[in-house]
Amino acid sequence: MKICVCIKEVPDSDVPSNKLRIDQENNKIIPIENVSSIVNGFDLNAVELALRFSENYDDASISIISIGNDLTSDVIKKPLAMGADDIITCEDPIIDKLDIYGISFILSKIIEKTGPYDIIFCGRHASDFDNASTPFGISEILSIPLINIVKNITIKGKKLLIDRVITDGFQTIEADLPLIITTGSQVGDPRYPTLRGIMDASKKEIKKITLNELGISELSIAPKIQIEKLYFPENENKVEIIKGSNNKEKAINLLSKLKEEGVI
Repeated sequence: MKICVCIKEVPDSDVPSNKLRIDQENNKIIPIENVSSIVNGFDLNAVELALRFSENYDDASISIISIGNDLTSDVIKKPLAMGADDIITCEDPIIDKLDIYGISFILSKIIEKTGPYDIIFCGRHASDFDNASTPFGISEILSIPLINIVKNITIKGKKLLIDRVITDGFQTIEADLPLIITTGSQVGDPRYPTLRGIMDASKKEIKKITLNELGISELSIAPKIQIEKLYFPENENKVEIIKGSNNKEKAINLLSKLKEEGVI
């Protein structure tokens, strides 16, 4: 069973917006000070589900695929420390200028070159831009069916039973391989790397593939989408402190205010 998981290195999602600024000329978010990087949280959920799924097979292998620039070795190796087998990356200055199609195209070509894979796992979306489109782009380019927001996979003969999250509950789907799976927090917390896993991961080499090796020209991944404006949302909510000499008076004043505003 050959498995791959697509991951993305992103700025720490717990960093407040006042630690970031927007480069209006290039429509990029720039840290004002040092901001640590992490593996996108939903991608770690995907790694966790891939590891659980692989436990059903004696011959399973899990490859991690990531693209970007200035990737932090210790960050993107976390899935290796969790139990994945190898990691493949592609770095090129042009990647910073690509849209969703370009990113999906490069990932698809890496998957084709290093595969074929029986099952491909992705996080439902990345915490930096929340586009939630890359897995669907890979599905379209590779003509592989996709099941979105999966929480569990069980094996039924030669088929898979997929439990996925829908708006008002859960849905179980029977599916054949090959398949693309996206995951969210419903999978549960990713496992913590063991000390031995961290030590083994530190010894593993990152396999790097160039755009030339993938047969990709700059023209073939020219952006088709242009970001017109990037900005932080403004919060116009107003806060009013309800006063009173005691809790009863505060409650009466609150009810009066709610009636005055037409809330009740």
